Amino acid sequence: MKKIEILKKAVSLVVGIGTAKIVHDFIERNVDTESVYQKVTVTAASTAIGGAVAELTQQYTDRQIDEIATFVQKIMNRENSTEITED
Repeated sequence: MKKIEILKKAVSLVVGIGTAKIVHDFIERNVDTESVYQKVTVTAASTAIGGAVAELTQQYTDRQIDEIATFVQKIMNRENSTEITED
């Protein structure tokens, strides 16, 4: 596995956990659950929403990491080509 892929997995894990926590807490504080049925359904929906939002944030962070890696690679290529022409 490439280093960039490992970085993406690590960032996605951290962001996914944080996203799920935020969604869960938001729903918990703003949705009243009075019966067992409501608690079960709201918990299930909270999990699904958290997963969907986490998936979107993963796509976003992967794109950002790719853009940064491309930018860094361009800089490194420029430096390498400058070194070659100076020799």
